[in-house]
Amino acid sequence: MKNLIVLKIVLALSVFGVFAQDTDSEPVSGISQHESSIYGVKIGMDVPTALKSVFEKAQRKSGEEKPDAMRKEGDGDIRILYKSLPLGDLQIVLDGGKYVREIILTYAERPSIEDLRLPSSSDIGVASSGTRYDDRYSIGFVDSKKQEKLWWRDIASDSPYEVRLSFRSGNLLKDGQLWWQTISQKAVTVKPKDEKKFRKSVSGSEN
Repeated sequence: MKNLIVLKIVLALSVFGVFAQDTDSEPVSGISQHESSIYGVKIGMDVPTALKSVFEKAQRKSGEEKPDAMRKEGDGDIRILYKSLPLGDLQIVLDGGKYVREIILTYAERPSIEDLRLPSSSDIGVASSGTRYDDRYSIGFVDSKKQEKLWWRDIASDSPYEVRLSFRSGNLLKDGQLWWQTISQKAVTVKPKDEKKFRKSVSGSEN
């Protein structure tokens, strides 16, 4: 079964390029980065649609239809990697090797929290400072070490599951005094605890 899934991905890589067309790449701007997609790739997309979107939106050239790397993970998942795209390195996790469950962009040029209108904290003083921030996000830390800040919000969709959009800051130990003022990663994932709803939804689309 795993070999069959890999074969399907290889076939998708070999055929979707014939539909490619020139499109504008996604700029690093406050508004576009708040969308629940990266290079047009969205949670729940099938393999050919996701790969075609990256090829077009990242303005990949002929001969660059395939991702730069691909590896198998647990439960039949497959992680694919695109290196050095205009915005940075892109990872896409395919649930069961079939549907997009996770998208992670590691920025080549890190935007600041001001670029993205992300508040530095949830403190009411920040919110009332007169600067317009995006107040849809919760703010916390990645883990108990408190070395990386995290901004996240959950987005309802037409599907029974919700999508989580998050931004991760720089690292306290690696990035110096202003570590929390720049964004190192953007991630779009299935909301935690909604994985079963996600799998039921995408499996239903095959029927």
